[in-house]
Amino acid sequence: MNEPAVQSQERPHPDNAPEVSVRTTSALVLYFERRYGPSKLAEVFRRHPFSLSLDYLRTATNFISLPFLEKLADVLVAESGDSQFMRKAGLSMAGPEALGFAYYMVRAFGSLEICFRKTVELSSSYNRVGSFEIEKLERGRLVLSYRSSVPEKSRHICELRMGQFASFPTIWGLPPADVSESQCQVQGADCCRYHLRWMDPLPVWGRYTGLVLGALSGVGASMLGLGHPAFTVTSLSLAGVSLGSWIDLRREMGRKDEALNEQAHGMMGSLEELQQRYDEMFRINVALEDRVAARTRELTETNLRLEAALAKQTELDRLKSEFFDNVSHELRTPLTLILLTLDSLLQRGPEEFAPPVRQHLETMNRSAARLLRLINNLLDLTKLEAGKTKLRYEPLDLQGFISSLLVPFEVLADKKGVALELEGNAATPVHVDVVRLESVFQNLISNALKFTTQGSVTVRLREDEQWVHVEVIDTGVGIAAQDLSVIFDRFAQADSSGTRRFGGTGIGLALVKETLELHKGGIEVSSELGKGSNFHVRLPKGTEHVREDLREGNGEPTFRPTRRSADMTALVEPDGPGAIATPAVEALPLPAPDAEASPDAPRVLVVEDEPEIRAFLRQVLKPYYRLLEATNGEEGLKTAQKERPDLIVSDVMMPVMSGIQMLAALRSSPETVDTPIIMLTARQEVDAKVEGLSMGANDYLGKPFSPREMLARIEAQLRLRDAAVRAAENERLAATGLLTSGFAHEVRNPLNGLMNALLPLRESLTSGTPDTAMAVAMLDLIEECGQRIRGLAEGLLSFVRTSSKAVAVDLGASLDASVQALSWRLPPGLKVERDYQLPEPVWGDPGSLNQVWVNLLDNAVRAIGPDGVVKVATARDGEDAVVSIIDNGVGIKPEHMERLFQPFFSTRDAGEGTGLGLALCQRIVLRQGGRIRVFSELGKGTRVEVRLPLEANPDRILPPLMSEGKPVQPHWRT
Repeated sequence: MNEPAVQSQERPHPDNAPEVSVRTTSALVLYFERRYGPSKLAEVFRRHPFSLSLDYLRTATNFISLPFLEKLADVLVAESGDSQFMRKAGLSMAGPEALGFAYYMVRAFGSLEICFRKTVELSSSYNRVGSFEIEKLERGRLVLSYRSSVPEKSRHICELRMGQFASFPTIWGLPPADVSESQCQVQGADCCRYHLRWMDPLPVWGRYTGLVLGALSGVGASMLGLGHPAFTVTSLSLAGVSLGSWIDLRREMGRKDEALNEQAHGMMGSLEELQQRYDEMFRINVALEDRVAARTRELTETNLRLEAALAKQTELDRLKSEFFDNVSHELRTPLTLILLTLDSLLQRGPEEFAPPVRQHLETMNRSAARLLRLINNLLDLTKLEAGKTKLRYEPLDLQGFISSLLVPFEVLADKKGVALELEGNAATPVHVDVVRLESVFQNLISNALKFTTQGSVTVRLREDEQWVHVEVIDTGVGIAAQDLSVIFDRFAQADSSGTRRFGGTGIGLALVKETLELHKGGIEVSSELGKGSNFHVRLPKGTEHVREDLREGNGEPTFRPTRRSADMTALVEPDGPGAIATPAVEALPLPAPDAEASPDAPRVLVVEDEPEIRAFLRQVLKPYYRLLEATNGEEGLKTAQKERPDLIVSDVMMPVMSGIQMLAALRSSPETVDTPIIMLTARQEVDAKVEGLSMGANDYLGKPFSPREMLARIEAQLRLRDAAVRAAENERLAATGLLTSGFAHEVRNPLNGLMNALLPLRESLTSGTPDTAMAVAMLDLIEECGQRIRGLAEGLLSFVRTSSKAVAVDLGASLDASVQALSWRLPPGLKVERDYQLPEPVWGDPGSLNQVWVNLLDNAVRAIGPDGVVKVATARDGEDAVVSIIDNGVGIKPEHMERLFQPFFSTRDAGEGTGLGLALCQRIVLRQGGRIRVFSELGKGTRVEVRLPLEANPDRILPPLMSEGKPVQPHWRT
């Protein structure tokens, strides 16, 4: 394209450019006006900024530009809401309104071929941007092409042209022509090509021939004198026209009959074809239904087989889990005896055994530790496979974590002459399960030390935007290239030859890989044989990788394994004569073989079904404690309720009644609710420990365990119990101090009155003229004040007096006394509402119950501040008396609700409470045979509900609130 042509295209295009005659648009405007009304058309032209008016478009001599025509077409199509608007407007082109007188001339003397030819010949007069060309014209068929020098933007004008050409047969009352478009310039073709088919009109020569013949016959008749010329010519002309019209009509009807017959034959053929298609579809449908039925039966049978297989697999998984649980218990029980015996022997002084014997003992201890580690790895791998692994996410500083993890390995590295180094700065904390990540790096570091005999082992820490990277690099023997692809597979060994230099089961690295994948991390290895290996660990930053389906419940305690140097040695060193000796830990004072505990030593109940372990525990504990024994949970429960031991050591898995069931029964009994209980278990899963701790166990000790560790834990629990006794007594003294302060406040007024009456009395008696009336009045005042002080003192004594035997307690009077005792602390704006609906008494300890009411009322007063309402109510619910203390204070946070009754937990600021009040209240209520619950909504207040039994049993003996006795210092810890 030359430059002038480009410039001409870029110049502004006026809407009245001489490109298309308005006769083209007349069909659009006329059709829209006839269809939707003149007012709608006028409104369209008002709302759209057309530069040309309607009058301009109605003037046949005017021209418009092609872009204006396209814009007008777009607007009219949009306003009509009819996608076929342009085709319908084109069909209205061949009407008398658009063609005028030419319509009748064409209808009388023209034909469709002439119309198409003349339209194409005259197209240049009304379309100056495009040209038509008749490619093929024959009877009933036309192929027409159109080329435009100005590219059209939409197909609206194409639809208008097709409608116009299709409208020509309607001049003769025939159906519109069938128009199809085989290609279009708008869609990228070189031209628009249209194919037309139509039905030709019959020639109407009959009426005109009849007119001519009738006129000639009339002239001839008038010349023969058969009538008046005007009459005969007119009459015979009308008769000829009528006859010719009748003949034309007969021909038209015959043609229509033929067309109808052809249509009927076509429809019959179509019906026959449809019937064949229907029969074929019916046969196909029947076959398909048969196939669907067969497939459904097959799927049903397959589904039943899959369900049976799934049920079988589920049962197998359950049996496998039970098997591993049982195997864990059964393997750990003899292993516990081995390790306990070895540990006990190694604790003895160096003079007890010759050096060779001691070295053999240490080798046996190290081998047993390795066996324990293998058992733990197998169980961990089984849990991963079963999908039962739960993670306890917490942020972890990897630099400090790895630094502390390397400490026990440094001794072993020094003895092997290998440098152990940590490189890198502090990295962003990662959210991981610390216990499981500890096993990952223990495995990697121990492997690096195991396979490195000289050189160094380096742990390198770095991070990027997405990951924290930890590399464990060694200069050891390396890994062969063919083994790198299987090194993380279960039970795979890099050294699979018959001359294996290093032991192992092939579980460790598989466990490392699957643990890291649980954390959405990963591990890769690169190695060169003879030069060393590089294990590269990736851990994700942030919290997006935290999976809720693997998260443990909130509020559960975190368990950390205790790392021992012997364990680290077992990780790294093989057994054999060259094994590194582990120095014996500091030995305890060795008791005499037949030594027994003193008569005032604490009593410990041992509940264990294995005779060997029970005998060993007896040997370990006998020198320090008075022992009671039971062989199962049921026997242990009865012994505990009868003998009231100071502490219980119980196994978890036992016949008749398990340790967990015994624990639940002990904690539900008021007599043993405070007894410390240490559980022994061969199951190391966190879920099992959480279950026991949530039901009230004081401590957990995993098998195998050290005798020293057991003794230390027993001593710690006994000291905690003694501390709890002292703390409870302090709490009781604090409540008594609160009441004493109230007593002092109440007694001040009568005491002042008494002291003020003494001086007038003295003066009236010692004066020269004694005033007997004054003396009597002062004596009456002194007596009244004394009675008031005596009543206050007796009330205080009855308020704090406790009883070991149940007595009848009037709840209304007890609550009123508590409110009165706290009246001196109540702010002036605080209201105390009473609603006592229970006249019956309860049987219990009035002093202890008063302490409960004072504590709960004091908590309510603190919660509501200087203004508010405290409601005290009693009611009956079945066989229970219900006491409710309700306040409209600040309420309690939801996360604190589960910890309210834990000792030393307090929602107050530091220094404002000991955290023992509600714990002591719970113990007192349980001692009375009742229960206590707290309901609260943050910002709306709190309701404390105490339920006490209404049973009338005056002979019931109340158990002690805390076991009596003073703290005992075991003699072996001197």
